[in-house]
Amino acid sequence: MIQRDYLIIGAGIGGALACEAIRKHDKRGSVTLVGSEAYPPYKRWVLSKSFLREKTIVPRKIGEVDERWYSAHKIDARF
Repeated sequence: MIQRDYLIIGAGIGGALACEAIRKHDKRGSVTLVGSEAYPPYKRWVLSKSFLREKTIVPRKIGEVDERWYSAHKIDARF
């Protein structure tokens, strides 16, 4: 059985913010973030807002946290 100090289910904005908050207060605890999407957390509202305004979406602007951030902060991100 895998032992984790923190298990976050849902890799949306809430999950990303939970990871940030945990790392702010606990630098050593083991953290696993689990999500069903193939991409890191992103701002879904930017997608719909851009679509409604018929604008081109800039990928770096929709990401909440870059995948490298999870590795750098020793968070096991599974999406």
